[in-house]
Formats: sequence, structure tokens, C-alpha cells
Amino acid sequence: MAHILDEFIPKKDRPAFAFIAAAGVLNHFLYSWSGSAFAAFFCPVNESVWEHLKLLFFPFLFWSLWNYLYKKPNPSAYFSRRLFAVLCGMLSIITLFYTYTGIIGRNFLPVDILIFLLGVIITLRLISKFTERSFVALSATSVCAVWIALVLCFFIFTCFPPDIPLFFS
Repeated sequence: MAHILDEFIPKKDRPAFAFIAAAGVLNHFLYSWSGSAFAAFFCPVNESVWEHLKLLFFPFLFWSLWNYLYKKPNPSAYFSRRLFAVLCGMLSIITLFYTYTGIIGRNFLPVDILIFLLGVIITLRLISKFTERSFVALSATSVCAVWIALVLCFFIFTCFPPDIPLFFS
């Protein structure tokens, strides 16, 4: 059983997986529990796919920042790898959700939870793959600008969601 688990979540990624998964689950309920406008920036405020991407994005960002402060790696390469990995993880969530709901015609909570967890696994696995191979990093300014732009998109689209299905509750 442990070998099967190692295939999905290597031992070195388990603390990150545990934190991101637990924080994502907690974030799902935090806004409704608190009703705080501040929590709305980091937690889903409705049942749209866009809002649920926050469950991966913000815990992953906070884990990455904490890990960066602890390990002090090259910031450009570190945050570039993580940026591409989380974008792929979020894209996998969107793709899997719309594929299975398009085929079946509705969503099922257990499948949605599994898709979230798979998005976390994909994100963490891609970081490992990007680290193992030569990876062209963005400049520190560029990668910082893209991270900030993504955070701002989450904040802005929470308040002013576009009228497209990704943002429908």
C-alpha cells in the first residue's frame, strides 16, 4: 500500500499535500463560517469553478512562500516552476470538471473532491518534474508580475465576475 501511495504522493511532497489539501478543505467553508469580506478574497464565495480554484491556488501560494523563506532557493527558478505547476493544476481541475460534468450532465461532490486532490497532486508532481529537468525560468520581475496578476484576478473576479460559465455558480 505504501508503494502505491509513493507513486501518487512521494514522501517529500506529503507535507505540502497535507497542508494544501487541508487548507483547501478549510477554505471551502471559511467564508460561509466567517462571513468576512476579507475571507472572500481567499475563499470561494459561491459554487463557481473559478471560485473553487482558490482552494488550490492560495494554500499552494502560502505553502510556497513559507517554503521559500525556509529554504531560500533561487527565487526566479523557484517561483517560475511553481507558477507553471499551479497553472497546470488549476487547468487540470477545470478540464476534468467540465469533461465529466459534460458527459454525465451534472456534478457529484465526491468526484469534485477527488478532482481537487488530483489537482494538488498534479501541481506537486510537476514541480518535481520541472526541478529534475532543465527549466527555463522567467525573470524575477516577470514571474512576480504574473503571480501578482493572478492574485488580483482572483480578487477582482470575486467582486466582478465575468458573464461566462467558468464564473457561474
